[in-house]
Amino acid sequence: MSIPEWMTKQNDYSPRKDRNGFLTKTILSLATLFNVFAMKKDESVTTARTVCRTILVLGLVILSALSRNILFCGTITVALLLTLCFSRIEVIKAVLKTSLASSFLAVLIMLPSLFIYGTNSVFVIPLKVFLSVGILSLYSAATPWNKITGALQILHFPSFIIFIMELTIHYIFILGNIARDMMVALKLRSVGKNSSKTESLSGILGTLFLKSISMAQETQQAMECRLFDGTYTRQREGIRFSDLLPVAVLMSFIFLYILFE
Repeated sequence: MSIPEWMTKQNDYSPRKDRNGFLTKTILSLATLFNVFAMKKDESVTTARTVCRTILVLGLVILSALSRNILFCGTITVALLLTLCFSRIEVIKAVLKTSLASSFLAVLIMLPSLFIYGTNSVFVIPLKVFLSVGILSLYSAATPWNKITGALQILHFPSFIIFIMELTIHYIFILGNIARDMMVALKLRSVGKNSSKTESLSGILGTLFLKSISMAQETQQAMECRLFDGTYTRQREGIRFSDLLPVAVLMSFIFLYILFE
């Protein structure tokens, strides 16, 4: 038997170039999100317990939102920047990047009011946005998620809300990893020009939807087997000296708020 003619010809197939910018940007965005989740929490900023830090954070955010004095907001800004000086460099970069981006967006939104009404809102509101986002970002970077939910339970937040927050955080990470792996596989298997990217991405979304339903059912069955009734238990601890520092700082800012306002 002779070799077929098509086997003796040289294969000079060269696939047409295609644009995979959307897939690449999506994969990089998911990787950046997971780096935030996987970033080691820097609890060396303070030794105070999480519940005291939570009270301080909520108090400062409320005071900065209620204040109409730019000097008071500037005082909180100085305190925030001084606290950042004792953090790791990656924490400083993450907090400043998020805060500056949010405040810049607020400046763009409030810029027309400077020319129309001539008010100082274009300076005050972006500063408040910078403070709120910066304080919450630093709190998130310095506090593990399980301690945040534990602090909310001590502050008598409803257990149903805490339960939803925990499941949301966990499944964002799990389903995000699955979506990233599927997008990487799609990109590696795409040869030549793919004119049906929408169908491929819709298939990924459909698979994630079915996977989320399956995982929800498995979670429900596991909770029923472990007799979980929606309540959270915590270990009672005594008050330490370091726990008084956030309370003292909050009381000082309340005094300054009354003084400036």
